[in-house]
Amino acid sequence: MSTENQSAKNKRIAKNTLALYVRMLFLLFIGLYTSRATLAIFGVEDFGIYNLVGGIITMTVFISSSMSLSAQRFLSYAIGLNDEKHLKEIFSMSVNTHAIIALLILLVGETAGLWFTNTQLVIPEDKMSAANIIYQASVFSFVLNILATPYNSVIIAHEHLDFFALISVLQGAIKLMIVWCLPYIDGDKLTIYAILMTLPAILYFVMNYLFAVKHFKESIYEWAWSKKLFYEMASFAGYSTFGNMATAVVTQGQSVLLNIFHGTALNAVRGLSMQVSVAINSFVSGTYTAVNPQIIKSYAQKDYAYFHKLIFNSTLLGYYLLFLISLPVILEADFILNLWLKEVPEYTVSFVRLLLVNSLIYNFVIPSWMAIQATGDVVKIHLTTGTINLMNLLITYTLWHFFNMEPYSIYVVNIAISFCMQVATLIIQREMLKIKIKDYLKQTVWPAISSSVVSIFIPLSAALVMEDGVLRFFVVGFLSVICCLASFFYVGFNEGMRKDVITYVSNRWNKLTGHLSQSWDI
Repeated sequence: MSTENQSAKNKRIAKNTLALYVRMLFLLFIGLYTSRATLAIFGVEDFGIYNLVGGIITMTVFISSSMSLSAQRFLSYAIGLNDEKHLKEIFSMSVNTHAIIALLILLVGETAGLWFTNTQLVIPEDKMSAANIIYQASVFSFVLNILATPYNSVIIAHEHLDFFALISVLQGAIKLMIVWCLPYIDGDKLTIYAILMTLPAILYFVMNYLFAVKHFKESIYEWAWSKKLFYEMASFAGYSTFGNMATAVVTQGQSVLLNIFHGTALNAVRGLSMQVSVAINSFVSGTYTAVNPQIIKSYAQKDYAYFHKLIFNSTLLGYYLLFLISLPVILEADFILNLWLKEVPEYTVSFVRLLLVNSLIYNFVIPSWMAIQATGDVVKIHLTTGTINLMNLLITYTLWHFFNMEPYSIYVVNIAISFCMQVATLIIQREMLKIKIKDYLKQTVWPAISSSVVSIFIPLSAALVMEDGVLRFFVVGFLSVICCLASFFYVGFNEGMRKDVITYVSNRWNKLTGHLSQSWDI
């Protein structure tokens, strides 16, 4: 690949990443505000019921997630090969399969899912009517999201992530308006909130459909059915389903176990801590979303040098971004949660801290998974990591049932499982991606650990010495950012990355001063 071509691709990734960061910053503040507001409006019990019941249907998210990954992989691969005919065929097949999945989920949701909600969950009798409305609203929203997936996938494959970010911002704005209006609406606020929360899903479907049809000719649906392509896409999605199913089952299974062993109050605590974790992780997911199409396209074009470079750099940069945001939150979790919620439920602080530590470990595997998916051979990675992940529920149940362990032990188990998944991924990628474990550790894990250790010392010392309060919060936050940036640059970055950063900053500065000079001359 020429230097100019690689530079253009890097600029596109940077532009898309920036758009996604703006999106995530907006959604972070909206998510934190709406969680606090809905907790205050509903109370701990109703908030816990909403999180518990609303999450039941998402146990089937592994199916749509698998098909979405399949669509994105095959679309990006075809774009990389510049094969327009095959691209059209892939999109039409993607629409067909997602329509089938939507019907199947609707069938399962209105039978087994409805039975489970009404007979197996621990919900007060006077709240069952509201729980059923929440459930039906979740089913409707989920089905709409599935039908929108092919159109969203083609937008991402073409790397129009600025529009992808715009949709998310508009969805967040609608959610914010709903929460603002809720106190002034008469009636059962829990059911009204559930119904109104279907509006973001409607917007998501309509905007993805209209944009894709207008800008990409392959997204104008025409009936097509290819047994060969269906087998390839279904095979990819089928094995991906197991890995995604394990994640979905573990996520919702943990909520159910908390409900059974500790009641709805702990479901509310889990919901709050997950809001914080998801919001922070969303910043990193923007990097992965932006780089994933390039990983697939570089593999399709057999540009393996750039392919490996993307894996290493996205892994390291993703970790740095997550650590930069997580460190001050971990150190100042008490202050932040008290400022956010005013009355912080028990265990919320420990849940948040452990979730963020788990995220730092778990995020190492994501770029490697994206790279393995680019090859199309996902059997080993999903069967192995999915099986390891499912052990989470068995271990948690054992600890609570036989040893009466504290509720936060659920996330200690998560951390151990994430570490095991990382080890398994290292072994698999050595074989499939021809990346030596020694090289991977040298270029990603070791720089991450060494720079993290250097970053922690000064802000942790300040947190231990100073009294809790606003001053300590700002001091610790400032020191965390400064120490992280300095250690990343001088300890974590290799020489090539440092040169890239210096060049980028220099170019931005020269461009800015050039504009200022022109304005001054005028």
